[in-house]
Amino acid sequence: MIVRQPDISKVLAVFLAIFITSCATFKPERTFSKNGLKVTFRSLNALDDVENIKFIYPIILSEKQVLNHLLSLWHQRIVSPGKPKPVFSRDEAANLAPLFSTALKKVETTKFLNFEFQSSKGLIEGRVFATRKKLHWHFLKIYNEVYSNDPLRIKKPTWKLVRMPGQTYQSLQSGTFKKAVKNRIIANLNLPFPKQRSQSRPTTKPSPKNSTQSESEKLELKSKLDTLKKFLDVGLINKTEYEKKKEALMNQYFKVSD
Repeated sequence: MIVRQPDISKVLAVFLAIFITSCATFKPERTFSKNGLKVTFRSLNALDDVENIKFIYPIILSEKQVLNHLLSLWHQRIVSPGKPKPVFSRDEAANLAPLFSTALKKVETTKFLNFEFQSSKGLIEGRVFATRKKLHWHFLKIYNEVYSNDPLRIKKPTWKLVRMPGQTYQSLQSGTFKKAVKNRIIANLNLPFPKQRSQSRPTTKPSPKNSTQSESEKLELKSKLDTLKKFLDVGLINKTEYEKKKEALMNQYFKVSD
């Protein structure tokens, strides 16, 4: 009996045809760059926690409307906060407003706008899309620093966005708890021109009384966690109940005031 070996050239030809066909089905991302701003139109599949969101197209905003949004985006360090600072300077916002206004109009259905801006202080990276009467801003990086706000402090916290009039944080549901995600701002489409920097909300410094209270809270938290662990060990609660209650306690203790 003679067993014929497959023709290698034919196999390669078929493989190549399949590869070319598959590549043709994936359109490359459209990217534009101007004046330090790079925008990319990406698929909504790259976004998380947007299952129940109804997106609006096209996104029609005037340069003035976009300018108010850019000037209303402020951030603050989480450790040793200091005063809130604008994400974009006034000059940067003035130059970027017409670029964002034009780019947002070109966002196609099932897409969102990913942007990178090389400011004088470092790279700013984020995402923006629109829903009914709202504009969503997700910031991934400000001045080269990636957003981090781990309540357990396993990873060093960096910064958070500071809400201005007409803005709220996006909330994510975790079991029975809702958590504000402080690098995601949901803003009214028609924001007023923001107040001057000197009129921004001041940050309060902790007093000695607050420090003493913090130490007592630490002891109280440790006692509650120890008790919770004992309940788990003796079978009064199961693992799922233990994790939920532990998460609730940790979120309550490490909650950062806005």
